[in-house]
Amino acid sequence: MPDGPLAYRKRGSPMSSASAKLVDFNRYRLARLIRDAGRQQGELARMMRAATVERSQLAEALNGAQRHLARIADSYKVLLVRLAQEKDFREACQAATELDDLDEMIRRRDELAKRLEDIRKESRTPLMVE
Repeated sequence: MPDGPLAYRKRGSPMSSASAKLVDFNRYRLARLIRDAGRQQGELARMMRAATVERSQLAEALNGAQRHLARIADSYKVLLVRLAQEKDFREACQAATELDDLDEMIRRRDELAKRLEDIRKESRTPLMVE
């Protein structure tokens, strides 16, 4: 090989007819890289779609949890109001039992009975008073 592998083509030797069958490895590698990049791009697109679906599901779950926590907070507020009403009612009952005047005790008892009825109407479930 006096001038390297390309010398045969230049001189018109029998290799020149076979030169059409020569493979340029750089082009082959480039074609393979392009093919692999296409596969990777497809895989990346699939992963991104899956991540988008997962993010959507997570957002729905978080919204549901937020609604649930808001309901719990509302229930807690209602419970605190009801507990305050119950405490006030019990204190009023205690004060009524400590009175010496029987007529005043009866008047307060009737007033407290009306108040208890109003409390029960306002609440969703009956207020249990011991």
